[in-house]
Amino acid sequence: MGKLSERWNDKRRAFVSVSREGIKQGIRKGVKKAKDNWPLFKAKAREELRTTFTVRNAVASVAVLALAVAGTYTFAEKVQATELVYRVYIDGDYYGLVRDKTMVDAQMAALAPKLHAEVRLEPVHQTVTFTSEAYVAKALEDSTKIMTDMVAVRVNGRDLVYVRNEATAQALIDKLKAQYPSKNGKVELADRVDFIPIKDDIKLLTDPDKAFKMIYEGTNEKRTYVVSRGDSLWDIANRNKMTLEELQAANPQIPDIDAIAEGQNINLVASDPLIDVKTTTEENREIIKNYEIEYRDDNSLYMGDERVIQEGKEGKTKQTVRVTKINGIVSKEDVLKEEVLNEPVKEIIAKGTKRQTFSSYTGGSAKASGNWAYPIGGGYISSQYGEMRGGKAHLALDIAAATGTPVYASNSGTVIRASANGDGYGNCIMIDHGGGIISLYGHLSSMNVSAGQTVQKGQYIGGVGSTGWSTGSHLHYEVRVNGYQVNPAPYM
Repeated sequence: MGKLSERWNDKRRAFVSVSREGIKQGIRKGVKKAKDNWPLFKAKAREELRTTFTVRNAVASVAVLALAVAGTYTFAEKVQATELVYRVYIDGDYYGLVRDKTMVDAQMAALAPKLHAEVRLEPVHQTVTFTSEAYVAKALEDSTKIMTDMVAVRVNGRDLVYVRNEATAQALIDKLKAQYPSKNGKVELADRVDFIPIKDDIKLLTDPDKAFKMIYEGTNEKRTYVVSRGDSLWDIANRNKMTLEELQAANPQIPDIDAIAEGQNINLVASDPLIDVKTTTEENREIIKNYEIEYRDDNSLYMGDERVIQEGKEGKTKQTVRVTKINGIVSKEDVLKEEVLNEPVKEIIAKGTKRQTFSSYTGGSAKASGNWAYPIGGGYISSQYGEMRGGKAHLALDIAAATGTPVYASNSGTVIRASANGDGYGNCIMIDHGGGIISLYGHLSSMNVSAGQTVQKGQYIGGVGSTGWSTGSHLHYEVRVNGYQVNPAPYM
């Protein structure tokens, strides 16, 4: 009995040893080994049942081994439920998971000459709901930048330029304000401007001169024009498809745009700064108030004749005004105080209603009655009345002048034409002065009156031009009496 007991103990110790070793191997080998050990487990269990003295001990041993293998198999199932991904670390900082390691490798190879960061990929098995390929790619691209401290000039919440430091940013603003001097006035920014310290790519930094040019000129294309001899503002504006107001707005730096000189540079496109500057000043000025004109019929005067009964006088008012400008252009005026120095005096003019008749016309000049005005604000007579042109007499006066030179009504009357009728006169205005007298203004560049309108002597009606059958800028001035073209000289 003692020998049998010793043999049992030896077998038990050997079995326990084998069982423990099997458990250790199952745990070490993990998922794949656990599956492979299952047949071995079954074989050893059968062998133990055959060689064990008591069934109770065998069952206990089998139970221990079964629990160990079952635990290992559960671990294998969990591993199978995960996937292989890679954790990405850039300069030691974690940036996210990626599934495709080759994508990261390819991007690193492409950026290799400029990559300034240490990149590490750590493979892991885990459950993945989302990955960060785009974020990692952006981070890798950003790692190629040379980062530096800078200041963003932020206007109304939008970054305009990036400069080295706050002192440079402030210098830009001071230079911008200096473009709009205001004597004894207030100069301030009309926009909200902040200086924001940031760290970003050194390539974003802008040279101070370029930064100022961008802020001051904005997005408009700026062009200049050199004034030539004989140029008028109207010529320059018309040639460049601008209005006079636009031309003046483009040149706030010129105190008197009307006094341009030969060789002077003027702007053709108004700058539109990206930061608006507001100036506020108080000014004292005198305002001239025009007098009214009253016409009274007088049957003792011929039609077209006038006589001043009472001279008109302009009124004058003194004002204190607060003037607000945005980028040098007046945006608002507030009258703070006003004092009338002189009230205007009405002018009273007697207007003739008596008709005159011409019994005949033989080709000489008819006698003009009343006071007539010179029909143009400048120029010189380039062609006299009666000159022969191509075997035909020129029955008008030509007055050469720059395009846009003002043209005035030579006397009061009613406009009976303001159009281009294809008859060679181009843009043409005709005024009926009564008594059978009509004045004609041909080849105009512009017409500021319309048919049926009553005009007064000296009233601006248009501009000199070269429309119709014309070879140069001039005014064709013609006078007709009872349908006949007469010498215009007495009607000037």
